[in-house]
Amino acid sequence: MNTGLISMAAYLPANKLEDKMAKALPEFLKNQTLLPEEYIKSIEDTGCLPGSVENNYDGWESQPWFDAWLKSLAPKKQADPFQGTSERRRVPNDPASVTESIHPHPMLPSDAEVIAASMAILRSGMNPDDIDLVLAHSQVPDRPLPQNVSLVQHKLGLKNAGAYSVDTCCSSFVSMIEVAVGMVKSGIKKNVLIVSSYIDSHVNDKSTHFSVDTGDGAAAGIVSSCEMGYLSSHSSSHGDRHDGIVFESRLPLLYKGLHTSPDRRQLVTTFFNRDACKEIAINAEKDMSFVVSRALEKANMTTENVDFFVTHQPVAWAGEAWRKAVGISEDKFYESFKKYGNIATAAAATNFTEALEKGMIKPEDMVLVASSGAGENHIAVMHQVSKALIENMKRFN
Repeated sequence: MNTGLISMAAYLPANKLEDKMAKALPEFLKNQTLLPEEYIKSIEDTGCLPGSVENNYDGWESQPWFDAWLKSLAPKKQADPFQGTSERRRVPNDPASVTESIHPHPMLPSDAEVIAASMAILRSGMNPDDIDLVLAHSQVPDRPLPQNVSLVQHKLGLKNAGAYSVDTCCSSFVSMIEVAVGMVKSGIKKNVLIVSSYIDSHVNDKSTHFSVDTGDGAAAGIVSSCEMGYLSSHSSSHGDRHDGIVFESRLPLLYKGLHTSPDRRQLVTTFFNRDACKEIAINAEKDMSFVVSRALEKANMTTENVDFFVTHQPVAWAGEAWRKAVGISEDKFYESFKKYGNIATAAAATNFTEALEKGMIKPEDMVLVASSGAGENHIAVMHQVSKALIENMKRFN
């Protein structure tokens, strides 16, 4: 037996569920989890995942500050302010914060992770009690400390599971595949749930030029013994670029306040060290090609053996640039940037999930999963798709 993914799922706000999943998911959430009932009722009433689609008009063009924002951009960006993004997804507001606070906040990232994980568990057909480890990465956790993973284990009611986090920023889901496979192969664990989320609504400053690129999403998978799965992987790190992209507490870039105004500082994604950011961009294709070539070499393969390629999508051009740099044909590649934008640590997993759902990946296909992550990290995993994964993805069709 090998070890690999046997189930995958993604929570993308407002996405419509298959009819059978639309019935099964609310029941599971009611009976197994601590998810707020308002989210469950939303799924029951609409057949869709909680949240909304934010298009360019609603988010920016219709806003009274749009002209000021446009003028604040560099001339090149003024000509194409939305940089290839037409929409992105937004979680709803947290129901408790709506009724108990004068300043409601978006859905807790741990709740988004519970929704994605619940769908992955349902698709696997597994008894939740058989999951013995949860690995998670919350790019925007509920609190700075501790990380969400133990809370997710608790909210999911996984009484037999340990829990700890794996953090390589946007590449964390791919890193967790590697870690989970090692745990199962060694016999330390049997069934590992991996979960990642990026709830951008908590850290989005709409007055920055890159705010149009980012959205909300969460993804999950289960790694277990199966007839096919993990083949090889390779990772690299470039700590000299560590402070290129950071979270920083500051005022929105477009802000006119008085001395009597409340403090409007918030934690936002910031290109902090411009020189490091330039190095990240300049080396993006080379760094991705390096980890891919090493992963293929370890599996005694070349790109000709790759049946499908999925990756992270930080900006509109990145996925296509990586595909060309690696040498994968367009018909073996899938990305969802125009629909979801940059959903960071959930991106590669979402693209893998949707390619499976669309029937673009078949049993025994060799799938190359690769991602970069701020910090800066790169990883590539070669994974042969099992019949179990394909069958489980169709469980609620």
